[in-house]
Amino acid sequence: MSDPLDCRLVQRLFSELAPFQTKANLQGALQVVEKDLPEPQAALPPLQPEPEKPKRQIGQWVLLVIAVLALSAAVVFVVLRFITPATPEANNVERNPSPGLDGIIAASIPPEQLILGDCLRGFESPLALQTVVTCDSAHNAQLIGSFELAGEEYPGSNELLTESESLCKSVSLDPSAGLDSTWTYHFSRPSESTWTQGDRQVSCFLSLSEGNVRNSLLPVNEES
Repeated sequence: MSDPLDCRLVQRLFSELAPFQTKANLQGALQVVEKDLPEPQAALPPLQPEPEKPKRQIGQWVLLVIAVLALSAAVVFVVLRFITPATPEANNVERNPSPGLDGIIAASIPPEQLILGDCLRGFESPLALQTVVTCDSAHNAQLIGSFELAGEEYPGSNELLTESESLCKSVSLDPSAGLDSTWTYHFSRPSESTWTQGDRQVSCFLSLSEGNVRNSLLPVNEES
């Protein structure tokens, strides 16, 4: 049998060693826990929101395209307007069917609107604008003839001049008109450029060098 004294000594020894063993076990456990903990991570910068992708604004693009096309059309129109000469509109001068005491039927009328037998006041040139008056009022010229030439090729200036003069002098005049040397023949004829455009008209005028008359130079049956 073991000695009771020895048993007591052993128990006392274990009791004295127990605190130290417990403390050592705790330190070991703490070391194990500390080793098992993950490493602390560095602080990450805050997340930046991604920029939104621009939305396709179809309506605005359509409006932009329409505006560009409209501007282009306007530019083309302006360019063509200045490049292409505008066709002059015919200036149709109205005639007064009941002229007053001054006898004026039409003022500033273009030569191409004159009618055979028209009496003219203030006549200076067959190519100028004319003032048409009644033949019983004061006037210094009259359209006595109008002819259409034939042919396709331009005959030349000299030949055309000779033919035009011959046609104008062939017009029959009223013998009672009292014509003398103070009257002069004038006529308009096609130029080479107007001939290529189809102009074939010769217009014949008789005018006074000075003064006025109050009667027609054409026989009654020749006036229209």
